[in-house]
Amino acid sequence: MRLTEEIEESREVSSRTLPGAIEDDAGAGRTVRRRRRVGYGLLVVLPTVAGALALAEAGRDGGAGGGSAHGPGASTTAVLLLAAAAVLVVARGAGALAERLGQPRVIGEICAGLALGPTLLGRLAPDVFTWIFPKPVVTGLDALAQLGLVLFMFGVGQELSQARGTAREAQGALLVTLASFLVPFATGAALALWLYPRYEGVSSEPTAFALFLGCALSVTAFPVLARILADLGLLGSGTGRLSLYAAAVGDGVCWLVLTVALALAQGDGPGAQWQTLLLSLLVTAVLLGPVRAGLKKVLDGPLGRSPAAVLTLCTAGVAVSAGVTAQLGIHQLIGAFVFGLAWPTTSRGTSGEAQSAAVHTLAQLLLPFFFLGFGLSLDLGELSLDTGNALMLAGMLAAATLSKILGAGLAGYLSGLTRTDSLVLGVLMNTRGLTELVVLGIGHQAGVIDDQLFAVLVLVTLVTTAMTGPGLRLIQTAVAARRRK
Repeated sequence: MRLTEEIEESREVSSRTLPGAIEDDAGAGRTVRRRRRVGYGLLVVLPTVAGALALAEAGRDGGAGGGSAHGPGASTTAVLLLAAAAVLVVARGAGALAERLGQPRVIGEICAGLALGPTLLGRLAPDVFTWIFPKPVVTGLDALAQLGLVLFMFGVGQELSQARGTAREAQGALLVTLASFLVPFATGAALALWLYPRYEGVSSEPTAFALFLGCALSVTAFPVLARILADLGLLGSGTGRLSLYAAAVGDGVCWLVLTVALALAQGDGPGAQWQTLLLSLLVTAVLLGPVRAGLKKVLDGPLGRSPAAVLTLCTAGVAVSAGVTAQLGIHQLIGAFVFGLAWPTTSRGTSGEAQSAAVHTLAQLLLPFFFLGFGLSLDLGELSLDTGNALMLAGMLAAATLSKILGAGLAGYLSGLTRTDSLVLGVLMNTRGLTELVVLGIGHQAGVIDDQLFAVLVLVTLVTTAMTGPGLRLIQTAVAARRRK
């Protein structure tokens, strides 16, 4: 009975006090909200407005006084990042489109670089072109391009070093290798006698011009060739191995000849030229001798099991080798190429192979910046296709194609290949691709050739590379049709 009375009493008390308590809580809540609004106004809105007015006034003062110290740098950084993103995205999309069309990815990336330059973007949207590629931005992108190039040449040197073992498996390897290099080289050197007076560069040296033109017609793009063989299922065939070996040795000889041509183009006199060549040979001997042996010993040791250490060693070695040859007056890519030859091909229980593959991946990521630089330095719209230049373009395309196909194909046939395999071999060796563009860029930068011949040789490179895949598919279709009959 007592418990019941206490409960009832508590209910009466609650009924009398609860409404007042609720009213007090509501009043306190309104007070807090008013205070919060005042805080936002004083501590957020007012400082924001004051800061914006101050920045606007500072901007007007900076414009009147010639610019602030931070504005241009921040703007350049933003444009550099936007330009880098645009180059990577456009190159990736163009490469994917090229693959869908049955072409190597590099064809699309090259075309993307040309499209972003004055050839297309500079004509269709000159304001956009000027805004996204000002000189400071181009300088930054060129640094990325040079890094990508030296890493790419390191990979080329690696691949050529690994391809030497295919000689024992390739029938007629020596004859095919010599013919696929010497026939186009002789053709280019002979054409130089006709082209030199009109298309010489600022470094007017006839022997350097002839050597360079011979190299330009002799190059076979080893990486692109390997990709085409893989796409067509010919990588393990005898003809595929033979083409890879011939391309490897031929490109190695081309780089040696190009070194001589660059030394001659320096114009410092015979003594300085021979000194440069001897120093280059000395650096090459050191890299392929003691450095290679030391690298193998290091990679087989405890340091070789550290991915970070191996990657650092690889990248630093490429940079040092490239820098040394650049200091000697020979192009930095030759040093990176020789270091690639010196990098050990096998290392037991090490991460050397994986980390050198990482360097190759980084090079592939950065190569679109090289294609952009190529496109910025070349305006195909300014190519004067008068009667003389048109004939020269047609003659260069015919000479480049026939000398490669006939030279390598006939050598293959005389070495025992069938007519079909000989023709396939010749078409494969006509692939020039990125390696040819690197050679052309070096020659143009050194002043060996002028802008007109540079543009013509770029077109020849694109056409000869693009015709390889369709040509091989046409041969395969013809052979299949003949078998069905």
